Amino acid sequence: MRLRENTFAKMITLIVLLLIPIIILYTLSIRTSIGVITEEMKSLKQKDITFLASEVDKSVTTLSTLGFLLSEDIHIQQLQNLHLIESTYQRNDEKLRILERLRLLNVAQRWDTQYSITAPASKQLVSTNTYLSYDLESIKKILTPTWKYEEMTIQNIKQNRFVRHIVKPKSKITDIEKAGIIVEISFPEEHLIKDLDTFKLAGKGDPFLVHSDGRMIKNKTADKEMTKSIQALLKKMTVPEASNQIMTINGDDFLVTSAHVKTLDWYLIDYVPIANVLKPIVKSQNLFYGSVGLLLIMSLLAGYLLYRNVQRPIGLLIRSVKRLQEGNYSARITVNPKNEFTYLFQRFNDMAANTEQLIQKVYVEELRRREANVKQLQSQINPHFLYNCFALIRSLARLDKKESVMRLAMHLSTYYRYTTRVEKLTATLREELQLVESYLEIQQFHIQHLSYNIEVPDSMLGAQIPRLLLQPVVENAVLHGIERFDGDGLITISGVSNDRYHTIIVEDNGLGMTDEALRKLEKKIINPPDDTSGCALWNIRQRMLFQFGSEASISFRIREEGGVAVYLSWPHENYAN
Repeated sequence: MRLRENTFAKMITLIVLLLIPIIILYTLSIRTSIGVITEEMKSLKQKDITFLASEVDKSVTTLSTLGFLLSEDIHIQQLQNLHLIESTYQRNDEKLRILERLRLLNVAQRWDTQYSITAPASKQLVSTNTYLSYDLESIKKILTPTWKYEEMTIQNIKQNRFVRHIVKPKSKITDIEKAGIIVEISFPEEHLIKDLDTFKLAGKGDPFLVHSDGRMIKNKTADKEMTKSIQALLKKMTVPEASNQIMTINGDDFLVTSAHVKTLDWYLIDYVPIANVLKPIVKSQNLFYGSVGLLLIMSLLAGYLLYRNVQRPIGLLIRSVKRLQEGNYSARITVNPKNEFTYLFQRFNDMAANTEQLIQKVYVEELRRREANVKQLQSQINPHFLYNCFALIRSLARLDKKESVMRLAMHLSTYYRYTTRVEKLTATLREELQLVESYLEIQQFHIQHLSYNIEVPDSMLGAQIPRLLLQPVVENAVLHGIERFDGDGLITISGVSNDRYHTIIVEDNGLGMTDEALRKLEKKIINPPDDTSGCALWNIRQRMLFQFGSEASISFRIREEGGVAVYLSWPHENYAN
């Protein structure tokens, strides 16, 4: 199983190693492309925003220039002397000529601009807004030599407008009652909103204007939450004349581009989600990774099919041949892959069956005679038990417990010296008890809560019994009764002898068993073992019957105090059959 898992793991590793360089190269390529596109996007967005800001600047600068030209126009300046004209008709005619000039200027501009000329000396007003009347106090409240964002009433409708005043002469700006004329130029925010809407319709973002004091002018379909979030972030930093910044808002990255509208001293801001721009690349990236994943899955599927239909049958055939080589002539292959391997498996089964029959015919009697002894000896030479002992010796040596190492090594050597001697099939009860004592001493190093007590009369110690008769019984008591027991475990070995029988009792105070389990165990030791059941207790019973005759017995009892008691009884030598 481990070999098959290693083969399949190597196959997977090879596929992954082939895909890793491709994934790394593609990832580096994608990162380079994203970097190039991001920089190009920054450049294009900056150009677009700067162009829009410059267009607004040009329009506002043109209005300012026209305002200065109006203030220098000699016909406009006649308004301050209008009160000197006696004829009412002539005064009205002069005001109409000035108004016509203002209207012509308004028509020539792309923005609907309001022009107003005020002459404090003559207390006259000419304006494209017919609803306005001369009100010098109102002018004082909003008088500004630069463009200012104010709420104004135009034709009885309140509007937010940008307004600027040009005072002639300039020195009278602080004392406008003595000024010659005052030129007022204003335009509504709607013109800027239209420019923002036009910019947005071109698919170039979601622009808005923001002032350093927090006021904003947004396009008609602006995302209010986003504009507020960006405004809050901009307040925390100094906005340069033109900049590109990547800001994280609600977990998403946005490219925020700004440009300064110098004439108004406002900032034009636009933002674009980075994910929208990189969406095609991300889609391509996901498609690539999905294709790689699909390729990996298909490769694994193909590898698994190859492993299941070729590698695994070959491995199964190799393992079966090894089992046959090791002497397990009952090895058969029951798998039917329904391909060419079916024929090979059938021929192997036929060969194994023929070999087994031949071996049985030649060695059947010898195997029957030595089966119990050989199987018992093999069951005792447990490599895991030996490995655990060596690991324990190593641990004790690290802890510098020399005495413990010496004791464990002595008991281990005694144990294996006894179990590996096969020249003699019997031993005295004293020798068997010495082996059991060595085994229990070794187990005490592994199981700290284990203790034992051996009380056998001296009269029984010289009795001859089959070798390795007691140790499997004690081992069962330790492994199945004491090892998983939470309390203090005790193994008691006692002997009872009368005028006819010797009896050895092996007791433990461990987990014990149920009545049903006890009945199954008693049936199991009577019937020959199969591949699914153990044979240690069955071998003990068979060897006792072979040695002492039908009067020998092995029985089990459930102790009231907990645990199980095993009784091994056999007749004295004088009564053995």
